[in-house]
Amino acid sequence: DLHNVFDLLLEHEHKVTAAINKVVDICMTEKDYTTNSFMQWYVTEQLEEEALANHIINQINLIGNDKSALYFFDRDVAALKATPAKAPTPAK
Repeated sequence: DLHNVFDLLLEHEHKVTAAINKVVDICMTEKDYTTNSFMQWYVTEQLEEEALANHIINQINLIGNDKSALYFFDRDVAALKATPAKAPTPAK
């Protein structure tokens, strides 16, 4: 069902966050400040992705079993479409 799809999405976002955090942890351990600085964009972007997934799940929870509310849900999700952020260019 729809709720399950977004639960899976959130689970995936948590895995992506864990992977990014591993890279950041290595940067800090190795005192690689340049790469750590570069990775901060990804940390911030990932926070936004998790927040969006949580927001959608909250909306689905509000809908409950009201099938007519799916129209409004679909409209609201379409409005959430954001412009992709430009990834930073690594320092040379």
